[in-house]
Amino acid sequence: MGLFSKKTKELEIIAPVDGEIIALDQVEDEVFSQKMLGDGIAIKPTAGNFVAPIAGKLVTVFPTGHAYGIKSIHGIEMLLHIGMDTVSLNGKGFNIKVKQDDNIKQGDLLCEVDLAVLKAEKVPSLDTPIVFTPETMSGKTITIVKTGKVKQGEVIAIIK
Repeated sequence: MGLFSKKTKELEIIAPVDGEIIALDQVEDEVFSQKMLGDGIAIKPTAGNFVAPIAGKLVTVFPTGHAYGIKSIHGIEMLLHIGMDTVSLNGKGFNIKVKQDDNIKQGDLLCEVDLAVLKAEKVPSLDTPIVFTPETMSGKTITIVKTGKVKQGEVIAIIK
């Protein structure tokens, strides 16, 4: 390894959308609030364009557009889940911009969501959890570095 090359062991997580950061235990769904799928952070979106919080490979793109699984080069897997019970909309209000198995960069557009459609369909909540699978987090910790209002692209958490 050269003198100036540095392999980072940190993984920065960016806000996928404008909104307000909330603790995962405040999400209005016990699967997420009780961390059954893993630990993480959540955001109440105020805009409709969602970008990749991390770089990696899209291991899951739900056909309904409501959820995206990304595996980072660090081996960490995360799930971005847009809203609660949004799977029941069968894609209504979601415009997917990626395909499963795509390699994506942090900040790449995943989907456009019409939040007005989601609200009109009376989904229980627009809370958007970003969770990290426990199997891929062994020995690593999540540090939340941003709270309150956030702009898309701002660093909101770091995994070490």
